[in-house]
Amino acid sequence: MSNEPIVTKLLSGYKYMWYAGDEWVLTAQITKIYEHKRGVIDGEIEITHHDKDIPILSGIRINLTSQSARTTIAKRLKANPTVEEFDWPKMIDEICAATVKLQREGEPIKELWTSEDIPPLEYLIDPVLMKDIPTVMFGDKGVAKSTLSLLFYVILMLPWYDNPLGLKAPSRSIKTIILDWEVPGYIAQWNAKKVQEGMGLPAFPLYHRRCNYPLADDIEGIRNMIVDLKAEVIIVDSLARAAGGDLSKDTENANRFFAALDNLQVTSLIIAQTSKNQDEKKKSIYGNALYTYYARSIFELCKSQEINEDTMSIALFHRFSNLTRLQKPMGFKLSFNGVGTKIERQELSAQEFKGKLTGQQVILAELKRGSKTVIELADSLEWEEKSVRPLLSKMKGRKLIVNVGPNEWGLISTNE
Repeated sequence: MSNEPIVTKLLSGYKYMWYAGDEWVLTAQITKIYEHKRGVIDGEIEITHHDKDIPILSGIRINLTSQSARTTIAKRLKANPTVEEFDWPKMIDEICAATVKLQREGEPIKELWTSEDIPPLEYLIDPVLMKDIPTVMFGDKGVAKSTLSLLFYVILMLPWYDNPLGLKAPSRSIKTIILDWEVPGYIAQWNAKKVQEGMGLPAFPLYHRRCNYPLADDIEGIRNMIVDLKAEVIIVDSLARAAGGDLSKDTENANRFFAALDNLQVTSLIIAQTSKNQDEKKKSIYGNALYTYYARSIFELCKSQEINEDTMSIALFHRFSNLTRLQKPMGFKLSFNGVGTKIERQELSAQEFKGKLTGQQVILAELKRGSKTVIELADSLEWEEKSVRPLLSKMKGRKLIVNVGPNEWGLISTNE
């Protein structure tokens, strides 16, 4: 048997393989590695011998930095009468020390030149889902977050070029997996069937996985499924259980969650709950501030008062992005009829979502209905004229609006 093992980097650890000629003899895996605040590193160890159908050691968590822990594992292996003799103390010492060293080294430095031909940032669903970054969509309970994310799934999978949401689909089908901590598969299938029938879509596959453990603790299995399916996008429904722990206080689980996302190396859409802040304009992702800081793009989904029990207006607001400008608010109408679930784009109503819009956004939405004087704007919005005039001045400077008559304002472009 070779003295030096072949080392392979895994998603959450490392694999060591010893060979005799061309055949492997022994495999050791250390996965689910975690470094504690005081420098202690532990991981889950599994050792398999080629003559055995099952691992000779598995499911044991070991402190990799503890000599006594290494000795205990070596003694246990040495006491196993069904396995041929190996120098277990030496082997356990070596793989534990190597794992600690590799874990602390991290990624190598890359030399990146601005003179290189750098492709522009790419959207998979324009302007909602950017490639290779975590995007979060949060909102109150009952605002149809899962339903809208299911529509995004269909846009990616078909791809759905002429979708009524007014979003730009990718040029090819992009396989997507729904990682679901909320409902079992048959309910997700029922929801998908309602969308298919309500929107008049062809049948489509739903790649759905019911999850029971935090993402960071289930990463190897999820990664294997991503590789087998050749998936490029995951939809995480939802953040609270996918991260685990106390979201409002636990920073370690926030770090572990986003580190796991990074290791999966796919685009992610994360559905999250909303904060308890009572100020409508200051709502944010529920939990520790790290969930906001690590997200590269954040949308808030809101609903207005329901028109009736089968129809409601919802709106998607782009609250944060550190890579692009903020996108304009998007309005949709969601209907539940006897056939199925239907969602389509509609003009955003300034009256319905006034509490969620900035002053300029409210005026833009109002002017889409036609040009108005300052007095007419103030009356329709129930504002004072002295509040309207400064906003109009700023918007004129930004070339969003123009004078169309004496003291009358209109949009420069209908696209605004």
